[in-house]
Amino acid sequence: MDHDDDALPPPSVANAESIVNGIQQCQLAMEESRLSLRPIMAIMEEQIQADDKIKDYSDGKIVQDCLGAVERIFGSIGVLVSRLADGGLILLDEQGNPQSESSKDNRDDVYLLMASNCIAKASGFIGHQCFTLLEGDSMIDDGPLDDYTRGHGEEEHHSLPVQPCMARLTELTLRILQTEMTIVAPGNCSSEEISSSSLIEAYADYQRRCVRTRSKPSITSLAELRRIAASQGCYVSDILDEERRRQQFDTGIHLGDDDNGEDSESCEGGTARGQPHAQAMTVILGEASSLMQPLAAWRDALAPTSEGDNELCLQIQRLCQESVETLDNEAQTLATTVGSWFVADQSGLANLEQSTEDDTHTRSDLLSIESSLEEMAFMCQVVARYCEFSKQMVPSNGPGTSKLQDLLTENSLHYSTLETRLATMQFRQALSLASPQLIELGRPALQVPSIVEDAHYICVRAIERASGTRSEQAIWTVGHFVCEIWGANESKGVYNALMEGIGCVGDSSTHENSANDSTTTSPAKIDNAFAAALLEAVDGGGDDQAKPSRSNPNSAPPSGGLSALFGSRRNGESQQNRIDSELCSLNGIAAASNSCSALSNLFRELVDEKNHEAPSSSRGPGEDSDSSMLTFARDELASHSQSYMRLLKKHVHALVSELCGGDDLFDCDGQLCLQNLRLFIEGEVYSINSASLSSLESDDRLESAIIGPIRRSKLFEEIAMDKCDAVVVLHIAEAMSTKTSEIILQTLLRGCCRFNEWGAMLLSKQVRLLQNVYCELVLEIANSSETASAPVNTASVLQQFEKVKQAVSILQLEKPSDWLSFSYKVGDSDDTNLTTHEIEKIMNLRDDFNEEAIARVCIQIAS
Repeated sequence: MDHDDDALPPPSVANAESIVNGIQQCQLAMEESRLSLRPIMAIMEEQIQADDKIKDYSDGKIVQDCLGAVERIFGSIGVLVSRLADGGLILLDEQGNPQSESSKDNRDDVYLLMASNCIAKASGFIGHQCFTLLEGDSMIDDGPLDDYTRGHGEEEHHSLPVQPCMARLTELTLRILQTEMTIVAPGNCSSEEISSSSLIEAYADYQRRCVRTRSKPSITSLAELRRIAASQGCYVSDILDEERRRQQFDTGIHLGDDDNGEDSESCEGGTARGQPHAQAMTVILGEASSLMQPLAAWRDALAPTSEGDNELCLQIQRLCQESVETLDNEAQTLATTVGSWFVADQSGLANLEQSTEDDTHTRSDLLSIESSLEEMAFMCQVVARYCEFSKQMVPSNGPGTSKLQDLLTENSLHYSTLETRLATMQFRQALSLASPQLIELGRPALQVPSIVEDAHYICVRAIERASGTRSEQAIWTVGHFVCEIWGANESKGVYNALMEGIGCVGDSSTHENSANDSTTTSPAKIDNAFAAALLEAVDGGGDDQAKPSRSNPNSAPPSGGLSALFGSRRNGESQQNRIDSELCSLNGIAAASNSCSALSNLFRELVDEKNHEAPSSSRGPGEDSDSSMLTFARDELASHSQSYMRLLKKHVHALVSELCGGDDLFDCDGQLCLQNLRLFIEGEVYSINSASLSSLESDDRLESAIIGPIRRSKLFEEIAMDKCDAVVVLHIAEAMSTKTSEIILQTLLRGCCRFNEWGAMLLSKQVRLLQNVYCELVLEIANSSETASAPVNTASVLQQFEKVKQAVSILQLEKPSDWLSFSYKVGDSDDTNLTTHEIEKIMNLRDDFNEEAIARVCIQIAS
């Protein structure tokens, strides 16, 4: 084939001189770089032991000096390539890169041969420098040249970066190798050992060494702890617990000495190692992530703009991809190894797995178990976050599971089992230690069963730890346990404990002291009743009478709950103790409702957080089911809260019936306050004149006859002693309002009284006084509470009088037809409105109402 027409013209004399000058400049740059880097290369290649020289170099200075020398050589090569293109010996693309096969027809040209030889030498020199740094060791330790090598105070060079320089050096080496392959003939290349593949492999291995070196201190520390534990025949957690106790003891001694403030600070910053497994795993995965993220960003940002750039971009992308995969594999291997050590090193988890639900544990056992579960939850969170990060950084992982994902699944299942077992054990021990506890400072008579507060604390701790794992399976497993603990149908939960009166009756002497010494009484529990009572039980183990029964640790006290108050009066227990027990139980029911509401809100926050992180459009099929489980726990606890409220209303109505007057209001002797009210209404004369009204409506008379008996009732006296929570008082006021309204309305409907207009005014005032006394009861208790978060609304109390108010309005009419102009929904079946039949009966109580007029009004109402 004839190439005469297509052959590049020989260079002109001017171009020849320019090419020769470029070759000389390139050789001069290589020689200057060789001389400047000779001490560094001698140190890196360990040809000399230059201790005096080493102190003048840090990792950052070595890498930057080498990069500067390579940049000079690469710049001179770029100038030479441009001059070759100007001489017509090669062709360049739009980006200035030599085109492949462009110098094929001029390879016998003496100038091109000289330039090719120079380029090959430069490529070999740059490649040698790059491999030396990638495979060399740090000036401080045996690890690679890196940013975070700890050593002997190289502070003056601390700001010099290593990783970016190593990446740039590797990129320039790939570029010079690409230029050499394009211009230099295959037989004249610098070395067969220096190739793009070997360079990529060396850089990936360099990154692997970096992550291993960065992780080495934490892994070594953990391995040393395991070695010490093995030599002593104990667990790693036992050593850590002993260190923690020793540090707390030393800190306490120094804090008690006012003259040793500095020593105290040094003890607070002591050598307690906390959570070595979680620390090691966090360091491993954190350092791997910090190395992977820049490489992945570099890989994703590359976009070839020409054919020459395309090959180079592919090589750099391959460099980044293989390095990221190497880092990921190494991190997963190290983290999986550390994770496999965790369970075997925890004495608390071993004891928990071997124990049954009824076994008791010492204070140190509980602390060890709590600490182990917290560390386990944090490890699950770290692994879960890294797995999400790895999916984004290493797309080649595909849909299969990695070693860390398998470890996460295993640890999540293990954690869920241990967490629910620990919570169950804590709840059972809380039952055995249950007693009335103060719930607000400054209110010594206000008590609540400790089991409610303890159960809430246990559940919140379990949910917070489970949510920290970022494992949906762990969260809804714990959520299922929480729903069971508070469920109304569970035989061993909070509901059953309240029904049996567990924790509603305390020591009588303690109760008397707390009632008589209100100024000096402080709450027995501030943060956690269960923890405080447990520590007291452990520290005061010599008091046999304070210990629960070993045969039945969950048995209820001899009295408590509705069965004790309204059933048989066993063991000669006084009515006062039974009332105190029931009021404490009512406080507990109200607190249980609030606890369920708070726990439901906690799950609501988890659902909202999950929806914010992963919108429904981007969720997978499994994530929807996980979210539905969280939603189920949220709604179930909200339902439990309403159930406890209904239970509270039921018990309050029973208490009001017992202490103020029951359902036998119309067959009684009038000894109770509501029975007295019924007798008063029946005996009152409402067909009066204006003169009689003045005497009958006097405040002294009504206070003595109606309001006084209510204020002096047993229930009001107990409330006045501040034994009821504000929510309980509100329900008591509602129940008494309901009973009062029922008494008045039923008395009217029975036709026991006759009315005229003056009598209707008297009844109206009596009803207003009754409303006021119940509303004042609620407001007084609400104002005495320092923890009230919102103003109390007495609308629910007033609503109970709605029918009575309508009846009073009817009795105050001038004529029956006036009722048609009122806005009441008369004749409706609503519980708050009078029926047509009731309206007719009440109208017939007026002496001056015509029966025909009443009949016409009722017909219009019915129609």
